[in-house]
Amino acid sequence: MSLTVVFRETALRNLARIRSEDKDSFIRTRRAVALLADEPWPDGAVAWGTSGAYRLHADNVRILYEVDYRANTVYIINIGLVS
Repeated sequence: MSLTVVFRETALRNLARIRSEDKDSFIRTRRAVALLADEPWPDGAVAWGTSGAYRLHADNVRILYEVDYRANTVYIINIGLVS
């Protein structure tokens, strides 16, 4: 079953910034996010403390997200370039 992916406002703003700064990182980020719909805990996903959120690195981009199976949704909380 595929989950719906919903971006929080902060994540959308940061994704737009990444798109303007680094097209390759933008493409990798979009692919990684799309894959979360089918596999919400891929290899490399790490629990972010005890908050219920997970962190995933897609090369030089960090994706912070949480999964709500009751709503069948993956919420993308934040996205950022890693220095």
